Amino acid sequence: MIRRNFIKTLSTGVAGAGLLGATSSFSEINAQTEPRPIRLSKIKGRYWLVDGDGFPFFAHGITHSNNSSAKLDLAAFSKACKEAGFNSYGYGCPTQLRSDMPFVESWSHLVKSAYYRGKNNVTFVDIFDPAEQAKLETGVKLTCYRSRNDRDNIIGHCWTDLGSWPLENPSGTNWVEFIRNLPADSPGQKTYQEFLSSWKGEDEKARDQAFLRLIAREYFRVVGEATRKYDPGRLIFGDRFGFNTFDIDVVEEMLPYVDAIAIQPPFQGGFPKQKFNEIHRLTGKPIILCDFAVRFKDGDKDIRSWKPADNSVEAGIQYAEYIRATLDTNYIIGAFWCNPIDTPKGFDKPGVKQGFFGEGMSKRPGLTDAVKEVNAYREKITPKTGKL
Repeated sequence: MIRRNFIKTLSTGVAGAGLLGATSSFSEINAQTEPRPIRLSKIKGRYWLVDGDGFPFFAHGITHSNNSSAKLDLAAFSKACKEAGFNSYGYGCPTQLRSDMPFVESWSHLVKSAYYRGKNNVTFVDIFDPAEQAKLETGVKLTCYRSRNDRDNIIGHCWTDLGSWPLENPSGTNWVEFIRNLPADSPGQKTYQEFLSSWKGEDEKARDQAFLRLIAREYFRVVGEATRKYDPGRLIFGDRFGFNTFDIDVVEEMLPYVDAIAIQPPFQGGFPKQKFNEIHRLTGKPIILCDFAVRFKDGDKDIRSWKPADNSVEAGIQYAEYIRATLDTNYIIGAFWCNPIDTPKGFDKPGVKQGFFGEGMSKRPGLTDAVKEVNAYREKITPKTGKL
């Protein structure tokens, strides 16, 4: 797998540049003398990520290392991650770490529709307005270009984070309602009126769901075509969905533009195999778990989660079992723990967003050792070459 000297990068700014291209054949990958983009391939019936040198891997790491509240010593964080056996970084990776290990490229608020922003802070755009489409394309372009020196380390692109897609969602509003309330001369309102003129039926929910699908079709066309244009050959994971934001009509409109499905699963005890199987069956694509953790009680800290584990030892046992379960599937290609160290939750929300490491990048009792062990298991079962 692609690796560089992180300490050297910090002191000299040295970074590599990969070649653009695409292939799903191991024979083609191995024939190359230069690194190729990270790709997907099936080996003995299982999906794997494949690095630029042709070696398969299951991506496992930590998200949000660019969290300004964390104030990380990035060299110490890099060392601690490698000691735990992590082989990549999730989304929210700072510039200084992008030449260190593979990472997920992403944006969270190109469209500020993430439901966790709060009911008064969720916003949408008139996706039918050419001016708004141009802004979205520019945002995609900037995202694609900002990692151009470390392109061979990009695992893939993620788009909007937990968008308020369903008609009924935690934000209390939706994209259809936004378009419906636009001025009469706006492109969105004109599109909506044209849709109404051809709609037949009395079911208002079915009507709104049909128009939601048109919104999704236009949104994914704009961002999908832009991502392909500005970073051709790169894997695309699309919008990040939770179980509560996964709308099949919306997702079906995204499928032509993505290589895998990005899921941010809530932990509610055990591995939700049936739910993941359903998503894989409906989409026909592999899945990446891009933001996930098992939270646990920690003194008097305000840890808000579904039944947090009694301590970090129990959390380590549950998390390791979960990751082993992902490895036992034939379609999950990576998983990322949410947050490096304890930080505020953001968006004025109460509580602590718990991190994988303790203060000063210290090991959490039981958790770090459990993850180190499951990472060793991951390496053991990973194919060593591209030959089937």
